[in-house]
Amino acid sequence: MFTIAQLSDLHVRPPGKLAYSDVDTNAMFQNAIDAVLSLDLRPDCVVVSGDLTDCGLEEEYEVVAAGLARLPMPVFVIPGNHDRREQLVSSLGPHHRYLPPDGFINFVVDDFPLRLVFLDSLETGSIHGTFCAARQQWLRDALAAGRGKPTVVVIHHPPFLVGADGMDDLRLLGADALDAIIKDHPEIERVLCGHYHRLITARYAGTVGYVAPSTAHQVALDLRPGRGNRFIMEPPGLALHVWRPDMGISSHLVPVGDYGPPFEIATDQDHPGKDRDNGLPTLLVRAGAVVNEAAAKLVAMQTTPLRTERKDHLDIVTEADLASEAIVVAGLKALTPGAGILAEESGASPGDNGARWIIDPLDGTINYARGLPWFSVTVAYEVGGETRLGLINAPKIGLTARYLAGDGATIDGVPACVSTTRSLSDAVLSVILTSHFSPEEVRRTTRVIELLGRVVRGVRIVVSGALETAMVASGRLDGFVSLKADIVSHAAAMPMVWAGGGQVTTLTGRPCRNDDLDKIASNGLIHEELLALLRQAL
Repeated sequence: MFTIAQLSDLHVRPPGKLAYSDVDTNAMFQNAIDAVLSLDLRPDCVVVSGDLTDCGLEEEYEVVAAGLARLPMPVFVIPGNHDRREQLVSSLGPHHRYLPPDGFINFVVDDFPLRLVFLDSLETGSIHGTFCAARQQWLRDALAAGRGKPTVVVIHHPPFLVGADGMDDLRLLGADALDAIIKDHPEIERVLCGHYHRLITARYAGTVGYVAPSTAHQVALDLRPGRGNRFIMEPPGLALHVWRPDMGISSHLVPVGDYGPPFEIATDQDHPGKDRDNGLPTLLVRAGAVVNEAAAKLVAMQTTPLRTERKDHLDIVTEADLASEAIVVAGLKALTPGAGILAEESGASPGDNGARWIIDPLDGTINYARGLPWFSVTVAYEVGGETRLGLINAPKIGLTARYLAGDGATIDGVPACVSTTRSLSDAVLSVILTSHFSPEEVRRTTRVIELLGRVVRGVRIVVSGALETAMVASGRLDGFVSLKADIVSHAAAMPMVWAGGGQVTTLTGRPCRNDDLDKIASNGLIHEELLALLRQAL
């Protein structure tokens, strides 16, 4: 899954000044940055579709540069009619090196599963945009070079009519030429725009045209013929575009502001739906919301000073572990009051219905405490010793995995599918070697690593068992070896490997149970060879 956050029409002013004498666009810009940082799933990149400033002043771009620098992911900007092209490049160029040094600010980003094509529609001194012959030829060449790769085009001025005269009077001039080029390229999945300060979608040239709202003031909706534009302080917002190979793009509005926490849907007993609130699928969705909340809490806390305590030899627990566990335990108890709980930090509490939740609120604590991205929240729902549903959210690398008994598993929305590697000499594996191992366990593990290192293509030590096992299920790793596996890190992930066609066994070759210590996961094709090598090492 690949995600793009789209900000538009920031209209930043010099420090201490308001836009239109009444709108604190600078504060609203910072609020929008906060909103991006607090998203449950951190975007892979951010695009800003023009009007970064209100007047194109150097002092305004300094505010923009400082705000965008708060974002840890790549950020790409184009000018709008309120921007000054040369000043934008001069002010932002040192930290946005994709910006052309002169001429039109047209460029291509081809580093992602989606190709991003950015168009400069600025006509100096005009509110409307233009698409001249030079820009037309640049776009033809840029699209031809893409060879059909799924593509998004970003341009400030919408090239399509929206049915509001005040907006349509300010659209892109020369749009017919752009229409023709877009029609010739069915790989274009969206044309993303700004300028109109409202969320608008339209069928356009064989694709979808999308106008993002402003992060500040909006344009009042008025569809009466001949009416001009007026501003209104409706809630600001940003857009989140989600792409997957199995679905293309879906676009979502993210209001900027505090509208209270999410709450569960309580369906009335008279509701005609036959499947209301019943069964594991509903429980999976609701438990997923709890896990996502805990993952967002971890992301927010990772950049803050953390209290840390020693536990179990050299291992540690942080206040983030405890905060995440509190969210997960409270949320899951509310969903299933009769189920027991087995949690990494608080231990076991019995239930009364033969079911229990197995929870690792922060799998990969040492990675997390050092600012590394390899950690996750992992949760399994076990009935009669069998995992019935599993959830893993690794928010810093954008991995989400789900398992539902009878339905299989998905990783990032794609069905689990292990690799097709047939020989250890071509395999990449990970091995757990962590701080709570005894000296003898360290010696056993290092013998395994030494022997694997002579045979396999690569050995990795990530030390986030749920994440690594999910990577086997998705084919990113060919195998995973843990000689001292705790139940909380693997109960959710093991059935994902089975669902993807792989194997998880003990060293003896017996299929693993949740409470087994040694867990060997692989794509199945290398499993016997891997077990033989491990037995030789041990």
